Amino acid sequence: MNEQNTFYIKILSPVHIGCDEVYEPIGFVINEADETLTAFDPLDFFRRLDAQTKARYAAICGKGTIESIAELYKFMRNRQFEGASVKVKISKEFVKHYVESIGKNIRDFQKELNQFSIARTSFNPVTQKPYIPGTAVKGALRTAYLNKLAKETRITLDRHDRKQSETLEKGLLDYTTLEKDPFRLLKISDFHPVGFCATRIVYAVNEKKKETSRFKARGPYQILEVIEPGAVFAGTIQVLDPLVKETIKNPLKREAVFESAKIFYDKEMKRENDELKTAGIQAFSAAKENDACMLRLGRHSGAESITIEGYRNIKIMKQRGAKDYSDKATTFWLTSNAAAGYQKNQLIPFGWVSVGLLTEELQKNLEQRRAADNEKTKSVIIDEKTAKIAAPEKVKVSVPVEEVWENAYVSFNAGGGGIVTAQSADKKTAEIRGKEKALAVVSETLHKKLFDGKKNVPKARVTVRKTGNAWEIVKVE
Repeated sequence: MNEQNTFYIKILSPVHIGCDEVYEPIGFVINEADETLTAFDPLDFFRRLDAQTKARYAAICGKGTIESIAELYKFMRNRQFEGASVKVKISKEFVKHYVESIGKNIRDFQKELNQFSIARTSFNPVTQKPYIPGTAVKGALRTAYLNKLAKETRITLDRHDRKQSETLEKGLLDYTTLEKDPFRLLKISDFHPVGFCATRIVYAVNEKKKETSRFKARGPYQILEVIEPGAVFAGTIQVLDPLVKETIKNPLKREAVFESAKIFYDKEMKRENDELKTAGIQAFSAAKENDACMLRLGRHSGAESITIEGYRNIKIMKQRGAKDYSDKATTFWLTSNAAAGYQKNQLIPFGWVSVGLLTEELQKNLEQRRAADNEKTKSVIIDEKTAKIAAPEKVKVSVPVEEVWENAYVSFNAGGGGIVTAQSADKKTAEIRGKEKALAVVSETLHKKLFDGKKNVPKARVTVRKTGNAWEIVKVE
Protein backbone atom coordinates (compact mmCIF):
# COMPACT_ATOMS: atom_id res chain seq x y z
CA MET A 1 0.00 0.00 0.00
CA ASN A 2 1.30 3.48 -0.74
CA GLU A 3 2.18 6.14 1.78
CA GLN A 4 -0.99 8.17 1.43
CA ASN A 5 -3.01 5.32 2.96
CA THR A 6 -0.91 5.16 6.14
CA PHE A 7 -2.58 6.92 9.07
CA TYR A 8 -1.78 7.49 12.71
CA ILE A 9 -4.07 7.42 15.72
CA LYS A 10 -3.03 9.42 18.79
CA ILE A 11 -4.64 8.60 22.12
CA LEU A 12 -6.05 11.75 23.74
CA SER A 13 -7.99 10.23 26.65
CA PRO A 14 -7.87 6.70 28.14
CA VAL A 15 -9.08 4.04 25.68
CA HIS A 16 -10.31 0.53 26.54
CA ILE A 17 -11.27 -1.80 23.69
CA GLY A 18 -12.62 -5.04 25.10
CA CYS A 19 -11.27 -8.43 24.04
CA ASP A 20 -13.05 -10.81 26.48
CA GLU A 21 -9.78 -11.36 28.35
CA VAL A 22 -9.02 -10.59 32.00
CA TYR A 23 -5.90 -10.59 34.12
CA GLU A 24 -6.27 -13.91 35.93
CA PRO A 25 -5.15 -14.18 39.60
CA ILE A 26 -2.75 -17.00 38.67
CA GLY A 27 -1.09 -14.79 36.03
CA PHE A 28 -0.13 -11.59 37.84
CA VAL A 29 1.38 -10.14 40.99
CA ILE A 30 0.81 -6.68 42.43
CA ASN A 31 3.95 -4.77 43.27
CA GLU A 32 2.67 -2.53 46.04
CA ALA A 33 5.81 -0.42 46.44
CA ASP A 34 6.25 0.66 42.81
CA GLU A 35 2.51 0.55 42.00
CA THR A 36 2.62 -1.88 39.08
CA LEU A 37 0.85 -5.05 38.06
CA THR A 38 3.27 -7.63 36.63
CA ALA A 39 1.57 -10.10 34.26
CA PHE A 40 3.21 -13.33 33.09
CA ASP A 41 2.67 -16.86 31.79
CA PRO A 42 1.35 -18.91 34.75
CA LEU A 43 3.29 -21.99 33.56
CA ASP A 44 6.50 -19.98 33.51
CA PHE A 45 5.75 -18.81 37.04
CA PHE A 46 5.06 -22.38 38.19
CA ARG A 47 8.31 -23.71 36.70
CA ARG A 48 10.35 -21.21 38.73
CA LEU A 49 8.95 -22.26 42.10
CA ASP A 50 10.80 -24.64 44.41
CA ALA A 51 9.27 -28.07 44.99
CA GLN A 52 7.62 -27.22 48.30
CA THR A 53 6.07 -23.97 47.00
CA LYS A 54 4.93 -25.76 43.82
CA ALA A 55 3.04 -28.30 45.89
CA ARG A 56 1.34 -25.58 47.93
CA TYR A 57 0.47 -23.56 44.80
CA ALA A 58 -0.93 -26.63 43.00
CA ALA A 59 -3.02 -27.56 46.03
CA ILE A 60 -4.63 -24.11 46.13
CA CYS A 61 -5.37 -24.12 42.40
CA GLY A 62 -6.82 -27.62 42.59
CA LYS A 63 -9.52 -26.73 45.13
CA GLY A 64 -11.68 -24.73 42.72
CA THR A 65 -13.64 -22.91 45.44
CA ILE A 66 -14.33 -19.27 46.31
CA GLU A 67 -12.15 -19.75 49.37
CA SER A 68 -9.28 -20.97 47.20
CA ILE A 69 -9.45 -17.81 45.05
CA ALA A 70 -9.04 -15.68 48.18
CA GLU A 71 -6.22 -18.00 49.25
CA LEU A 72 -4.59 -17.66 45.83
CA TYR A 73 -4.62 -13.85 46.02
CA LYS A 74 -2.92 -14.05 49.41
CA PHE A 75 -0.38 -16.57 48.06
CA MET A 76 0.53 -14.24 45.19
CA ARG A 77 0.77 -11.10 47.32
CA ASN A 78 4.23 -9.50 47.41
CA ARG A 79 5.79 -12.25 45.30
CA GLN A 80 8.45 -11.31 42.77
CA PHE A 81 8.73 -12.61 39.21
CA GLU A 82 11.87 -12.20 37.11
CA GLY A 83 10.85 -13.97 33.91
CA ALA A 84 9.33 -12.62 30.72
CA SER A 85 6.50 -10.32 31.77
CA VAL A 86 4.54 -7.16 31.13
CA LYS A 87 4.23 -4.32 33.62
CA VAL A 88 1.05 -2.25 33.84
CA LYS A 89 0.73 0.90 35.94
CA ILE A 90 -1.74 0.99 38.81
CA SER A 91 -2.74 3.70 41.29
CA LYS A 92 -2.06 3.80 45.02
CA GLU A 93 -5.86 3.70 45.48
CA PHE A 94 -5.97 0.42 43.52
CA VAL A 95 -3.19 -1.01 45.71
CA LYS A 96 -5.18 -0.08 48.81
CA HIS A 97 -8.35 -1.64 47.34
CA TYR A 98 -6.44 -4.83 46.48
CA VAL A 99 -4.97 -5.17 49.99
CA GLU A 100 -8.32 -4.52 51.64
CA SER A 101 -10.12 -7.02 49.37
CA ILE A 102 -7.82 -9.96 50.08
CA GLY A 103 -8.03 -9.19 53.80
CA LYS A 104 -11.82 -9.50 53.96
CA ASN A 105 -13.72 -12.46 55.36
CA ILE A 106 -14.88 -14.98 52.78
CA ARG A 107 -18.49 -13.71 52.63
CA ASP A 108 -17.45 -10.11 51.90
CA PHE A 109 -14.72 -11.26 49.53
CA GLN A 110 -17.27 -13.28 47.53
CA LYS A 111 -19.51 -10.22 47.17
CA GLU A 112 -16.65 -8.20 45.72
CA LEU A 113 -15.05 -10.92 43.60
CA ASN A 114 -16.98 -10.29 40.38
CA GLN A 115 -16.29 -6.57 40.52
CA PHE A 116 -12.59 -7.13 41.14
CA SER A 117 -12.17 -8.64 37.67
CA ILE A 118 -9.56 -6.69 35.64
CA ALA A 119 -10.56 -6.50 31.96
CA ARG A 120 -7.69 -6.32 29.46
CA THR A 121 -7.72 -4.00 26.49
CA SER A 122 -7.21 -5.60 23.04
CA PHE A 123 -3.66 -6.90 22.72
CA ASN A 124 -1.44 -8.81 20.31
CA PRO A 125 -0.98 -12.30 21.83
CA VAL A 126 2.52 -12.55 20.34
CA THR A 127 3.99 -9.21 21.47
CA GLN A 128 1.54 -8.62 24.37
CA LYS A 129 1.29 -5.00 23.19
CA PRO A 130 -2.09 -3.26 22.90
CA TYR A 131 -3.50 -2.54 19.46
CA ILE A 132 -6.57 -0.83 18.00
CA PRO A 133 -8.74 -3.18 15.90
CA GLY A 134 -9.60 -1.86 12.45
CA THR A 135 -13.22 -2.78 13.15
CA ALA A 136 -13.33 -0.22 16.00
CA VAL A 137 -12.05 2.54 13.71
CA LYS A 138 -14.44 1.54 10.94
CA GLY A 139 -17.37 1.54 13.36
CA ALA A 140 -16.55 5.07 14.53
CA LEU A 141 -16.30 6.38 10.96
CA ARG A 142 -19.53 4.61 9.98
CA THR A 143 -21.42 6.15 12.92
CA ALA A 144 -20.32 9.66 11.94
CA TYR A 145 -21.23 9.11 8.28
CA LEU A 146 -24.67 7.75 9.19
CA ASN A 147 -25.27 10.85 11.32
CA LYS A 148 -24.42 12.99 8.29
CA LEU A 149 -26.90 11.08 6.11
CA ALA A 150 -29.58 11.22 8.83
CA LYS A 151 -29.59 15.02 8.53
CA GLU A 152 -30.23 14.76 4.78
CA THR A 153 -32.76 11.90 4.62
CA ARG A 154 -35.62 10.86 6.90
CA ILE A 155 -36.27 7.11 7.28
CA THR A 156 -39.62 5.93 8.63
CA LEU A 157 -39.24 2.95 10.97
CA ASP A 158 -41.83 0.41 12.07
CA ARG A 159 -41.90 0.25 15.86
CA HIS A 160 -42.60 -3.49 15.62
CA ASP A 161 -39.45 -4.08 13.53
CA ARG A 162 -37.00 -6.12 15.62
CA LYS A 163 -34.13 -5.03 13.37
CA GLN A 164 -34.71 -1.30 13.41
CA SER A 165 -31.00 -0.50 13.53
CA GLU A 166 -30.27 -2.62 10.46
CA THR A 167 -33.30 -1.19 8.62
CA LEU A 168 -32.17 2.36 9.44
CA GLU A 169 -28.61 1.81 8.19
CA LYS A 170 -29.78 0.16 4.98
CA GLY A 171 -32.18 3.03 4.36
CA LEU A 172 -29.61 5.76 4.97
CA LEU A 173 -26.86 4.07 2.93
CA ASP A 174 -29.36 2.91 0.28
CA TYR A 175 -28.48 -0.79 0.07
CA THR A 176 -30.35 -4.05 0.47
CA THR A 177 -27.67 -6.75 0.72
CA LEU A 178 -24.17 -6.80 2.21
CA GLU A 179 -22.35 -6.70 -1.12
CA LYS A 180 -24.12 -3.39 -1.86
CA ASP A 181 -23.11 -1.74 1.43
CA PRO A 182 -20.81 1.22 0.58
CA PHE A 183 -18.72 0.54 3.70
CA ARG A 184 -17.78 -2.88 2.33
CA LEU A 185 -15.09 -1.09 0.33
CA LEU A 186 -13.71 0.87 3.28
CA LYS A 187 -10.67 -1.22 4.20
CA ILE A 188 -9.03 -0.50 7.55
CA SER A 189 -6.16 -2.49 9.01
CA ASP A 190 -5.55 -2.93 12.72
CA PHE A 191 -3.50 -0.09 14.21
CA HIS A 192 -0.30 -1.13 16.00
CA PRO A 193 1.81 1.03 18.35
CA VAL A 194 4.56 3.22 16.98
CA GLY A 195 7.30 2.79 19.59
CA PHE A 196 6.49 2.73 23.29
CA CYS A 197 2.88 2.37 24.45
CA ALA A 198 1.87 2.35 28.13
CA THR A 199 -1.27 0.94 29.69
CA ARG A 200 -2.80 1.56 33.11
CA ILE A 201 -5.42 -0.04 35.34
CA VAL A 202 -8.26 2.40 36.10
CA TYR A 203 -11.77 2.38 37.49
CA ALA A 204 -14.74 3.21 35.29
CA VAL A 205 -17.15 5.13 37.53
CA ASN A 206 -20.70 6.27 36.83
CA GLU A 207 -21.74 9.89 37.45
CA LYS A 208 -25.04 11.72 36.94
CA LYS A 209 -25.07 14.38 34.25
CA LYS A 210 -27.09 16.70 36.51
CA GLU A 211 -25.25 17.70 39.68
CA THR A 212 -28.57 18.54 41.36
CA SER A 213 -30.03 15.04 40.82
CA ARG A 214 -31.65 13.57 43.95
CA PHE A 215 -30.23 10.12 43.28
CA LYS A 216 -26.71 8.92 42.63
CA ALA A 217 -25.79 7.03 39.46
CA ARG A 218 -26.60 3.32 39.75
CA GLY A 219 -23.79 1.80 37.70
CA PRO A 220 -21.25 -0.16 39.81
CA TYR A 221 -17.59 0.57 39.19
CA GLN A 222 -15.59 -1.55 36.74
CA ILE A 223 -11.84 -2.19 36.62
CA LEU A 224 -10.34 -1.78 33.15
CA GLU A 225 -6.94 -1.69 31.50
CA VAL A 226 -6.67 1.40 29.29
CA ILE A 227 -4.18 2.73 26.76
CA GLU A 228 -2.69 5.90 28.21
CA PRO A 229 -2.90 9.30 26.46
CA GLY A 230 0.07 10.14 24.25
CA ALA A 231 0.46 6.71 22.65
CA VAL A 232 0.60 6.68 18.85
CA PHE A 233 -0.58 3.86 16.57
CA ALA A 234 -0.21 3.36 12.82
CA GLY A 235 -2.27 1.49 10.24
CA THR A 236 -3.88 1.86 6.85
CA ILE A 237 -7.22 3.27 5.69
CA GLN A 238 -8.35 2.84 2.10
CA VAL A 239 -11.56 3.39 0.18
CA LEU A 240 -11.60 1.08 -2.83
CA ASP A 241 -13.50 1.75 -6.03
CA PRO A 242 -16.31 -0.73 -6.72
CA LEU A 243 -15.53 -3.19 -9.52
CA VAL A 244 -19.01 -2.73 -10.95
CA LYS A 245 -20.42 0.78 -10.52
CA GLU A 246 -24.03 -0.41 -10.51
CA THR A 247 -23.44 -2.67 -7.49
CA ILE A 248 -23.07 0.20 -5.00
CA LYS A 249 -25.42 3.12 -5.62
CA ASN A 250 -23.53 5.72 -3.59
CA PRO A 251 -19.81 4.79 -3.32
CA LEU A 252 -17.80 6.36 -0.49
CA LYS A 253 -15.21 9.07 -0.92
CA ARG A 254 -12.47 9.20 1.68
CA GLU A 255 -12.70 12.98 1.98
CA ALA A 256 -16.43 12.77 2.72
CA VAL A 257 -15.90 10.04 5.34
CA PHE A 258 -13.36 12.12 7.26
CA GLU A 259 -15.30 15.34 6.88
CA SER A 260 -18.40 13.73 8.41
CA ALA A 261 -16.22 12.39 11.26
CA LYS A 262 -14.79 15.83 11.95
CA ILE A 263 -18.22 17.47 12.08
CA PHE A 264 -19.85 14.74 14.19
CA TYR A 265 -17.15 14.20 16.80
CA ASP A 266 -16.32 17.90 17.21
CA LYS A 267 -20.01 18.42 17.96
CA GLU A 268 -20.05 15.43 20.33
CA MET A 269 -17.06 16.74 22.27
CA LYS A 270 -18.71 20.15 22.67
CA ARG A 271 -21.97 18.52 23.82
CA GLU A 272 -20.17 16.30 26.31
CA ASN A 273 -18.05 19.15 27.67
CA ASP A 274 -21.19 21.24 28.24
CA GLU A 275 -22.73 18.31 30.14
CA LEU A 276 -19.54 17.76 32.15
CA LYS A 277 -19.58 21.39 33.29
CA THR A 278 -23.26 21.07 34.27
CA ALA A 279 -22.36 18.03 36.37
CA GLY A 280 -19.57 19.90 38.14
CA ILE A 281 -16.84 17.98 36.29
CA GLN A 282 -13.94 19.56 34.44
CA ALA A 283 -14.38 19.75 30.65
CA PHE A 284 -11.99 17.67 28.56
CA SER A 285 -9.53 19.33 26.22
CA ALA A 286 -6.62 17.99 24.18
CA ALA A 287 -4.47 19.48 21.45
CA LYS A 288 -4.61 17.83 18.04
CA GLU A 289 -2.82 18.41 14.75
CA ASN A 290 -4.46 20.74 12.25
CA ASP A 291 -5.06 18.01 9.64
CA ALA A 292 -6.39 15.48 12.13
CA CYS A 293 -9.97 14.75 13.11
CA MET A 294 -11.43 13.43 16.34
CA LEU A 295 -12.86 9.94 16.79
CA ARG A 296 -14.42 8.15 19.76
CA LEU A 297 -13.22 4.57 20.27
CA GLY A 298 -13.81 1.74 22.70
CA ARG A 299 -15.89 1.07 25.75
CA HIS A 300 -17.77 3.84 27.57
CA SER A 301 -17.58 6.22 24.61
CA GLY A 302 -21.01 7.58 25.53
CA ALA A 303 -24.33 6.45 24.09
CA GLU A 304 -24.70 9.60 21.99
CA SER A 305 -21.32 9.02 20.29
CA ILE A 306 -22.28 5.55 19.05
CA THR A 307 -25.86 6.22 17.94
CA ILE A 308 -27.65 8.23 15.26
CA GLU A 309 -29.15 11.58 16.21
CA GLY A 310 -32.88 11.70 15.59
CA TYR A 311 -33.24 7.92 16.05
CA ARG A 312 -31.74 7.41 19.51
CA ASN A 313 -33.49 5.11 21.93
CA ILE A 314 -31.17 4.94 24.94
CA LYS A 315 -32.18 2.70 27.83
CA ILE A 316 -32.43 4.53 31.17
CA MET A 317 -32.40 2.43 34.35
CA LYS A 318 -34.66 3.75 37.11
CA GLN A 319 -35.41 2.83 40.70
CA ARG A 320 -36.15 -0.83 41.53
CA GLY A 321 -35.15 -2.12 38.11
CA ALA A 322 -37.64 -0.03 36.14
CA LYS A 323 -36.57 1.01 32.63
CA ASP A 324 -37.30 3.94 30.38
CA TYR A 325 -35.98 5.10 26.99
CA SER A 326 -34.72 8.52 25.90
CA ASP A 327 -32.72 10.26 23.19
CA LYS A 328 -30.16 11.31 25.84
CA ALA A 329 -28.14 9.38 28.40
CA THR A 330 -28.47 10.56 32.01
CA THR A 331 -25.04 9.44 33.25
CA PHE A 332 -21.38 9.42 32.22
CA TRP A 333 -18.83 6.65 32.54
CA LEU A 334 -15.51 8.28 33.43
CA THR A 335 -12.00 7.11 34.35
CA SER A 336 -10.88 7.37 37.94
CA ASN A 337 -7.89 6.24 40.00
CA ALA A 338 -10.25 5.16 42.79
CA ALA A 339 -13.54 3.28 43.01
CA ALA A 340 -14.99 5.78 45.49
CA GLY A 341 -14.01 8.90 47.38
CA TYR A 342 -12.48 10.52 44.29
CA GLN A 343 -12.45 14.20 43.39
CA LYS A 344 -14.75 15.03 40.46
CA ASN A 345 -12.17 17.33 38.88
CA GLN A 346 -9.87 14.31 38.43
CA LEU A 347 -12.34 12.31 36.30
CA ILE A 348 -11.62 11.97 32.56
CA PRO A 349 -13.89 10.78 29.70
CA PHE A 350 -13.08 7.57 27.84
CA GLY A 351 -12.19 7.07 24.22
CA TRP A 352 -11.08 10.33 22.59
CA VAL A 353 -8.42 9.98 19.87
CA SER A 354 -7.23 11.96 16.85
CA VAL A 355 -6.54 10.43 13.45
CA GLY A 356 -4.61 11.81 10.49
CA LEU A 357 -2.15 10.99 7.71
CA LEU A 358 1.23 9.75 8.93
CA THR A 359 3.63 11.92 6.96
CA GLU A 360 7.41 11.49 6.81
CA GLU A 361 7.83 14.70 8.80
CA LEU A 362 5.54 13.47 11.57
CA GLN A 363 7.35 10.14 11.72
CA LYS A 364 10.70 11.95 12.10
CA ASN A 365 9.23 14.07 14.89
CA LEU A 366 8.07 10.94 16.67
CA GLU A 367 11.55 9.43 16.43
CA GLN A 368 13.13 12.58 17.89
CA ARG A 369 10.62 12.68 20.71
CA ARG A 370 11.30 9.05 21.64
CA ALA A 371 15.06 9.51 21.54
CA ALA A 372 14.90 12.62 23.75
CA ASP A 373 13.01 10.87 26.55
CA ASN A 374 14.69 7.45 26.92
CA GLU A 375 14.00 7.08 30.61
CA LYS A 376 10.30 7.75 30.27
CA THR A 377 9.84 5.52 27.26
CA LYS A 378 11.61 2.38 28.47
CA SER A 379 9.89 -0.79 27.37
CA VAL A 380 7.87 -2.70 29.95
CA ILE A 381 8.74 -6.04 28.34
CA ILE A 382 11.37 -7.67 30.53
CA ASP A 383 14.03 -9.83 28.92
CA GLU A 384 13.83 -13.34 30.37
CA LYS A 385 17.60 -13.87 30.52
CA THR A 386 18.80 -10.52 31.86
CA ALA A 387 15.68 -9.51 33.81
CA LYS A 388 16.55 -5.92 32.92
CA ILE A 389 14.28 -3.31 31.37
CA ALA A 390 14.96 -3.18 27.65
CA ALA A 391 16.01 -0.03 25.81
CA PRO A 392 13.32 1.79 23.82
CA GLU A 393 12.79 0.43 20.36
CA LYS A 394 13.34 2.54 17.26
CA VAL A 395 10.15 4.06 15.96
CA LYS A 396 9.06 2.52 12.71
CA VAL A 397 5.83 1.86 10.90
CA SER A 398 5.12 -1.69 9.88
CA VAL A 399 2.16 -1.95 7.53
CA PRO A 400 0.33 -5.23 8.23
CA VAL A 401 0.25 -7.79 5.43
CA GLU A 402 -3.33 -8.56 4.41
CA GLU A 403 -4.86 -10.89 1.83
CA VAL A 404 -8.35 -11.65 0.62
CA TRP A 405 -9.19 -15.33 0.11
CA GLU A 406 -12.05 -15.87 -2.30
CA ASN A 407 -14.13 -19.06 -2.02
CA ALA A 408 -12.54 -19.98 1.32
CA TYR A 409 -13.97 -22.78 3.48
CA VAL A 410 -14.96 -21.45 6.92
CA SER A 411 -15.88 -23.58 9.93
CA PHE A 412 -16.75 -23.02 13.58
CA ASN A 413 -15.75 -25.18 16.56
CA ALA A 414 -17.48 -24.32 19.85
CA GLY A 415 -14.67 -25.85 21.93
CA GLY A 416 -11.95 -23.79 23.58
CA GLY A 417 -14.17 -20.72 23.86
CA GLY A 418 -15.05 -20.88 20.16
CA ILE A 419 -12.70 -21.01 17.17
CA VAL A 420 -13.45 -19.96 13.58
CA THR A 421 -11.07 -21.43 11.01
CA ALA A 422 -10.74 -20.48 7.34
CA GLN A 423 -8.95 -22.45 4.62
CA SER A 424 -8.02 -20.87 1.32
CA ALA A 425 -8.21 -22.57 -2.07
CA ASP A 426 -4.45 -23.21 -1.89
CA LYS A 427 -4.78 -24.76 1.60
CA LYS A 428 -3.52 -21.88 3.73
CA THR A 429 -5.31 -21.60 7.08
CA ALA A 430 -6.29 -18.73 9.34
CA GLU A 431 -8.29 -18.58 12.55
CA ILE A 432 -9.76 -16.32 15.20
CA ARG A 433 -10.33 -17.47 18.79
CA GLY A 434 -13.17 -16.45 21.07
CA LYS A 435 -16.80 -16.47 20.01
CA GLU A 436 -17.34 -12.78 20.77
CA LYS A 437 -14.41 -11.82 18.54
CA ALA A 438 -15.66 -14.19 15.85
CA LEU A 439 -19.17 -12.70 15.94
CA ALA A 440 -17.65 -9.25 15.42
CA VAL A 441 -15.69 -10.20 12.27
CA VAL A 442 -18.22 -12.55 10.65
CA SER A 443 -20.93 -10.90 8.56
CA GLU A 444 -24.25 -10.92 10.42
CA THR A 445 -25.93 -12.67 7.48
CA LEU A 446 -23.70 -15.71 8.16
CA HIS A 447 -24.19 -15.89 11.94
CA LYS A 448 -27.09 -18.32 11.97
CA LYS A 449 -25.48 -20.71 9.47
CA LEU A 450 -22.00 -20.67 11.00
CA PHE A 451 -22.72 -20.50 14.72
CA ASP A 452 -26.15 -22.15 15.07
CA GLY A 453 -26.63 -24.25 11.93
CA LYS A 454 -24.24 -26.37 9.89
CA LYS A 455 -21.17 -24.76 11.54
CA ASN A 456 -19.54 -24.16 8.15
CA VAL A 457 -19.67 -21.91 5.10
CA PRO A 458 -18.22 -23.69 2.03
CA LYS A 459 -17.55 -20.53 0.00
CA ALA A 460 -16.82 -17.24 1.73
CA ARG A 461 -14.77 -14.13 1.09
CA VAL A 462 -12.25 -13.96 3.94
CA THR A 463 -9.88 -11.09 4.70
CA VAL A 464 -6.82 -12.26 6.68
CA ARG A 465 -3.79 -10.59 8.25
CA LYS A 466 -0.37 -12.09 8.89
CA THR A 467 0.77 -12.13 12.53
CA GLY A 468 4.26 -13.60 12.77
CA ASN A 469 4.08 -16.83 10.80
CA ALA A 470 0.33 -17.28 11.28
CA TRP A 471 -2.74 -15.83 9.54
CA GLU A 472 -5.51 -14.18 11.56
CA ILE A 473 -9.06 -13.72 10.30
CA VAL A 474 -10.04 -10.06 9.94
CA LYS A 475 -13.40 -10.42 8.18
CA VAL A 476 -15.69 -13.13 6.81
CA GLU A 477 -18.28 -12.12 4.19
